[in-house]
Amino acid sequence: MQLKTYQKATLDTLDAFFARTLATGPAEAFQHAVEEQEKFAHLEGRKLEPRTYQPLQAFPDVPYVCLRLPTGGGKTLLAAETIRLATRSYLRRTWPLTLWFVPSDAIKTQTLEALKDRAHPYRRRLDENFGGHVRVFDITEFEMLRPQDLARSACVVVSTIQAFRVTNTTGRKVYSHHEELETHFSGVPTEGMEVVSPEEEAENDMLTEGAVKFSFANLLYHQRPLMIVDEAHNAVSGLTREVQARIRPAAIVEFTATPRGRNNILHSVTASALKDEEMIKLPIRVRPHDDWREAVTGAVATRNMLEEKAKRDRDHIRPVVLYQAQARNGHPTVAELKTYLIEEKLIPEDRIKIATGEQRELDGVNLRDPAEQTRHVITVDALKEGWDCPSAYVLCATQRLQSRGAVEQLLGRVLRMPYAARRKDAALNSAYAHVSEPSFREAAQALTDKLIYMGFIDEEVRESLKPRGVEQNDQGELFDPDPVRPKPVLQFTVPDSEVARERLNAWQDAGVDYIQRDDGVLIVGVKGEVTDEVAQGVREITREEDHAHFDAQLEKHRATVESGRTLAQKGHVIEIPQLLVEMEGETFLAETDAIMERVDWSLDRHSARLTEKELSFHRSQDVIEIDLEGEKLVYSRTTEDQPILSGLHTPSDADLEASLVQWLERECRVADITQAEMLPWIAAVVADLVTNREVNIRTLIDWQHQIAARIRWKIQAIRDEVKTRAHQMALFDEGAKPTWSDSRVVRFDDTIYQNVPTQTTGAFRFTRHLLGADRAPLIDGDLNGEEFQCAWSLDSLDEVDVWVRNVARHPDSFSLPRVGRRFYPDFVATLRDGRVFVVEYKGEHLIGAPEAREKDAIGRIWARTTGNLFLMVRKVAHGVGMVDQMRNALAKG
Repeated sequence: MQLKTYQKATLDTLDAFFARTLATGPAEAFQHAVEEQEKFAHLEGRKLEPRTYQPLQAFPDVPYVCLRLPTGGGKTLLAAETIRLATRSYLRRTWPLTLWFVPSDAIKTQTLEALKDRAHPYRRRLDENFGGHVRVFDITEFEMLRPQDLARSACVVVSTIQAFRVTNTTGRKVYSHHEELETHFSGVPTEGMEVVSPEEEAENDMLTEGAVKFSFANLLYHQRPLMIVDEAHNAVSGLTREVQARIRPAAIVEFTATPRGRNNILHSVTASALKDEEMIKLPIRVRPHDDWREAVTGAVATRNMLEEKAKRDRDHIRPVVLYQAQARNGHPTVAELKTYLIEEKLIPEDRIKIATGEQRELDGVNLRDPAEQTRHVITVDALKEGWDCPSAYVLCATQRLQSRGAVEQLLGRVLRMPYAARRKDAALNSAYAHVSEPSFREAAQALTDKLIYMGFIDEEVRESLKPRGVEQNDQGELFDPDPVRPKPVLQFTVPDSEVARERLNAWQDAGVDYIQRDDGVLIVGVKGEVTDEVAQGVREITREEDHAHFDAQLEKHRATVESGRTLAQKGHVIEIPQLLVEMEGETFLAETDAIMERVDWSLDRHSARLTEKELSFHRSQDVIEIDLEGEKLVYSRTTEDQPILSGLHTPSDADLEASLVQWLERECRVADITQAEMLPWIAAVVADLVTNREVNIRTLIDWQHQIAARIRWKIQAIRDEVKTRAHQMALFDEGAKPTWSDSRVVRFDDTIYQNVPTQTTGAFRFTRHLLGADRAPLIDGDLNGEEFQCAWSLDSLDEVDVWVRNVARHPDSFSLPRVGRRFYPDFVATLRDGRVFVVEYKGEHLIGAPEAREKDAIGRIWARTTGNLFLMVRKVAHGVGMVDQMRNALAKG
C-alpha cells in the first residue's frame, strides 16, 4: 500500500517533531513545526489559525500531539506508521510497546482484525517496519503478554478507552492483581505504582494491603508505552488525563477529524487533499424533499441511474443506498421503510439488507463480490462505526437532519471512493444525499454542520455541497439555489397527478424539478439548457390551452441560456503544451522524480562523514553535548551497563562497531539504495566518528537513534543536492534537451474546474474569461487585490482571445517543474495569433526571492522551448504598470 502525498507529509511533520523534541522538549518542537507551516502558508497566501502547545499537567515533558485527518483519510494506516516513527526518532528502544485506544467495541474489533491479519496492508506495514517481530493483543488478552514478547517484539495492545476510564479502579480488570503478570515485576522499581487497597485485601486473602499489584496498568506504568488515541475528540476529559497519569506514557499521538479543547494540532489534512488523492467522493449532491417517501423515491432513482453508469466502468461497482430509518417511536421505522421499498418501489427483497442492533443481515456479506445482490441497506445508527463500503453512494435521511446525531456517520459511509481512484464517468465521483428537509437552505445548513463535525473546514463545505432541484422565492418564482454556478430556470405549471410526478422524477438528472401546491398544481422548473426531448415531454403533460404560453416561455428561456453561455460553452479552449525533456533516447514529462530515475547517482560518490554542524560531540567532565540541527542537547552521562542495541554482549569494540553499522543500515534503509551500497557508506560514517573524531563506540551506541536520524537527514540532503543538479542538467545546461509535443497538452474547456468555488465580480464583467463574464474560479476562496488587477489587465488586452485562472494544485491545471515540486502559474491565455501566454503575478516582497527566480527561469525555458510566452508580472516594474508590462512582452514576442 503506497502512502498518499498528504499521508507522507503528515508523517514527515510527526517525525521531525519527535526528533526535535529530544533536543528542545515538546513545547519548542511543536512551536517550530507551527512556524514552519506558517512560513509555507504565507508563501501560498494562506493564514493559519494560531496554535499554542498545551502540555499534560502530570507529564509536561511527554510529547502530546494530535494529527487531524478528515473522515476517509486513513487514520489507522498512519497510526501504524506512527509506531515506527516514534520508535526510531524518540523512544530510543528497539521493541516498543504501544497502547492503542479506540472509542468503541466495534472499532476495536475492526482494528484488531486488520492488525492481526498478516495479509492486511496495516499489518504488513508493521511487519516490514519491525522485521516480522510483531505481537498484537486484544486488551482482554493482556495476561498472555510475556516478558520475552516485550524483549523481542513490537507489541500492540488494542483497547477501548472505557476499559481504563474509571474513577475507582477497584474491580476493573486492567487495574486488578493478576498472578500471571508476576514475572514482569521481578527487579522492577515500584515507586508510583498502584498498591492493594483494603477492599481488595478483604476480598482476596492472598493479597496484602499496600503491596504493589501485579496489574496490567502497573505493567504499563513501568514500560512507559507509546499511546495512540483514535477518534481523540471522544477522549478529552479530566478523567482521561487521570488515566494517562496511571499509565505514564512515553508519548501520546491522537488522531481525529475534529480536534476539541486541549488537542495540540501538529498537522492538519484538508478534505480537499483527500479529494486530490482520489480517496473520497466529492461533491456531495444534495436533494431536499418534503417528506420521507419522496426522499426514498429520489434515492432509488439516483441509485438506478448510478448503476447504469457503473456498468460501463472498468471496475465492478454496484452502488448502494444507505437509509436512515427511525427508532420504534418514530416514522418511518425499519419495517415501514422496507415495506415501502418492496411494495411501492418494487425492490426485490433479496436486494435489501437491514443492519440494526437486533437485525445484523450484513454480517458475513461481501458487498464487493460481483455476485452479491445487495443494493439497499436500512439502518438506524448501527453503521455509524466500524463499517466501510466504498460502493455506498447515496444517503437517504428520512427525518429532519437537525433531529438526528447519527446522520454524519452515515454521510461518512458514502464518501469513500471505490478503489481510491476517480471513475471515468463524473457521476460516479460524487456522493448523493436525499433528505427530508422542505428547504434547501435548511438542508444545506444541517449538512454543513455535520461535514464540519466530520473534519471538513468551512471553505471545503461550501465547495463540497452541491444542491439539486429548485427553490421558490417569496414572489413564487423558481430559482436554482446552487451557490457555485446557478443556472436560469424555465418555470411553468401542470396539473398534479401521479403520472406527472413520475415523468418529472424520470427527468430529474436533466435538471427538471417541481414543487407541489395545495391547489392541485405542480410548479415545474427546468434548470439550464432544455433539450428537445425534455421540452417535448414536459409539453405533453401541460394543459393543451397552456401550450402556446409554454412555447413562448421556452423560446425566451433558451434565448436567456444562450446569452449566458460562456466562451468555453461556445467552443473556446486553451491548450497548453507541457514541458517535456529528452534523456537517453526517451522523451517524458519534465518532473524531478522522472529525471532522477534516469540519473546515475550513488552514495559512495558523496562524503561519508557527519560534519561538526550536522552532529558534534564535546566531552566536558561528566557531560556529553550533542548538537542537532543547531540546537544543543545536553545530557548527563548514564551509568547503565545494558547497551541500547539488543544482543550486544561481546566485549569486543570491533564487534560492537559492526553491530551498530548493521543496526543503522536497517534504520536508514530506503527503497532506491541497495544494502550493498548503504552498508559500506554507513560503516565509513561510523569509522570516521570512531577514528577521526575519537568518539567511543559505546557512546555512539548510547546515541544510536539520534545518529540514525542525522544519517537519514544527510542522505536526504545528498538526494536533494543530486535532484537539483539533475534538474539543472536536464533543463538548463548546454546539453539539455527540453522539448514538447502536440499530444502532451493541458486542455482548458467547459469541463474544467466544475467543482471549484467561484466568486461573483459584482458589476464588473470580464470580456474574455473562459468560464464566464462575471465569475472566475478562485484558489483558497479569494483573489487578493493585486492578483485581481493582474486578471483585469490580462482581460483588457486586445491581443488576448481567452484566458482563465490556473488553479494551483488542481489535478487538471497546468504546471511547470521545480526541484521536487510543481509550479502553477496564476493565469493562462490564448492569444489571437494562436500562441499561449502564461502569466505569474509576484508581489514586490517576493520578486527577488529564490523561489521567484526559479519560477521565472523555468517559465522562460518553457516559453523558449514551445515558442510561446511567459511573463512574471509585478505591480510596477521600473515605472511600468501591469498592462504595459504585458503589452511589452507580447510586442517582443
